[in-house]
Amino acid sequence: MILSTKGVVLHCMDYSETSIIARVFTEQLGLQSYIVKGVRKKGARIKRNLFAPLSIIQLVANHKEGEGLRVMREASCEYQLNGIATNMSKTAVSIYISELLTRSVSAQMADPNLYEYIEDAILNLDRATESISGFPLAFTIGLTQFMGFDPHNNFSTTDVYFDMVEGNFCSAPPDHAYYFSSPLSNSLSEVLTALNSGVASLKTDYATRTELLLKMLEYFRIHITTFGEIKSVQVLSDVLKD
Repeated sequence: MILSTKGVVLHCMDYSETSIIARVFTEQLGLQSYIVKGVRKKGARIKRNLFAPLSIIQLVANHKEGEGLRVMREASCEYQLNGIATNMSKTAVSIYISELLTRSVSAQMADPNLYEYIEDAILNLDRATESISGFPLAFTIGLTQFMGFDPHNNFSTTDVYFDMVEGNFCSAPPDHAYYFSSPLSNSLSEVLTALNSGVASLKTDYATRTELLLKMLEYFRIHITTFGEIKSVQVLSDVLKD
């Protein structure tokens, strides 16, 4: 069966002398791996630059039930992401997001809501005219609702410690090491409240934002055993200091 769908490129690697393998989160089929033949040849019909991290493409591919690696027959650019391509900070954020998604999203059935969340985030990042310093943290927290372990914002005057294992706030430090300090828990609750209210730009200082992001990545590691380390997070610290 030949099927056409939109997809977000998460990662690609060279394959043989002229081809690549691309991991794409598609709108209709979820996470898929495709071989794109001849893409590294001079004058190739499908251009290699279509497969930068977070590129949104329209693709046509062979899809056969039970088949692992599928052949991409056609690909075209769905949106010109010039803002990401020409802005170093936006490029760094796009690389971080693609790595986060690569480590978080597993092979599964299509999830149109997750696809819409990712595509909207990419377009908002590309078109942003104000500071994007809070974007990685906001996207990371937002992603948890699709992963099934979104934090429960029950912070109060008594429940002041965020338990990363349980995913909620509690009144005393739990009997394990995976929790936020009381001040950082308060900051997390404020961010969760802002995001729930639809605030586009998080008003947190650099140190707090950085600590929260590192803690949220630890939170992902607790709930996704294969998650590992995000290598691109250090680059974010260097370019998003405003």
